[in-house]
Amino acid sequence: MVSILITGANRGIGLEFVRQLAGRDPKPAHIFATCRRPDEARDLLTLAAANDNIHVIGLNVQNEATYQPAVEAVSSIVGEKGLNVLINNAGVNNREGYAEMSRKSFTDILDANVISLLRVTQVFLPLLRQAAQSSELQTFSFERAAIINISSILGSISQSTGGLAGYRESKVAVNMLTKGLSVELKKNQILVLAQHPGWVQTDMGGSNADVTPEESVSTMLRIFSAASEKENGLFLDLKFPIQICPY
Repeated sequence: MVSILITGANRGIGLEFVRQLAGRDPKPAHIFATCRRPDEARDLLTLAAANDNIHVIGLNVQNEATYQPAVEAVSSIVGEKGLNVLINNAGVNNREGYAEMSRKSFTDILDANVISLLRVTQVFLPLLRQAAQSSELQTFSFERAAIINISSILGSISQSTGGLAGYRESKVAVNMLTKGLSVELKKNQILVLAQHPGWVQTDMGGSNADVTPEESVSTMLRIFSAASEKENGLFLDLKFPIQICPY
């Protein structure tokens, strides 16, 4: 029975992760659903009210003052077993082109999608290492210990069609960060993946997107459950059996 933390869990893909994980059999022991303003996350709170393994926790990935209270809340629940899975889902997008992109806009998107992702990972890393050490499983797996970074095909250099300045660069950086973490954490047998969720019908993806949140998350969970050391550090497509996204 694993414990899983999802950032940006109040809507879209993050909320769907919580919904589908809560419906799994067997259920995860603990699902930590984090967001900036828990009191306003009505759908998330409704899910939590119906599932005693869902814990709604305040965490603003761009505000480090919120980090330690979140870590302490998770630690107090998981104890010596640690945190098995961190899904770095929180992020922002924009619609600016390269000719219009301002320094502030570029800086803000890199801070939200890359720097904050790394900083959140750093503060939860002791709990992830604890889970890996205490696990009876001896191979890289989602059940043992894993860091999942939600990336995007828009971060593929070879597939770029322009536009969405800053967002594309942030996802390229997420892919490199994923590879770097996988190398450093290999000795702990912590699985690290970058995952393309598809073009999803969310507030970020828009109503014209071709994948529903249900389809996206269902496929991603199949991928995560099947991933092994062979996929460690890779950028994965939204396809099953597992396929690598073009870099």
